[in-house]
Amino acid sequence: MAVPTPPTAGEPIAEAWGDVVHDAVVAMDIQAGKQQITIGSTVAEVGVAVTFARPFAVAPTVVIGTESAGGTAGRQIIARKSAITTTGFTAWLQGTTGGAASAVTQTVDWLAYGPRA
Repeated sequence: MAVPTPPTAGEPIAEAWGDVVHDAVVAMDIQAGKQQITIGSTVAEVGVAVTFARPFAVAPTVVIGTESAGGTAGRQIIARKSAITTTGFTAWLQGTTGGAASAVTQTVDWLAYGPRA
């Protein structure tokens, strides 16, 4: 879609310009949250379902992250996501196992951005 020229001061707002502004800003939704996930010492992966407060019109873009894992030195924990739909997604923690690894509870921060339903 070509972006029309914005109106100048005092000029009426053309419908095409109004449509672009509406579609680009007003019609979009952003939601964010935190999800606690505990991953055991011998478990390689744990997934938890996250439900959006408001559904999106289509599956949104979801970004997740977590701070580095506390607990046993040498254990690596990463966050990932899957099964993104208009109503939610699955947040996962994956971790290395073995040795003196211990259970870790992590807070996964997430942000979803997409068109409003």
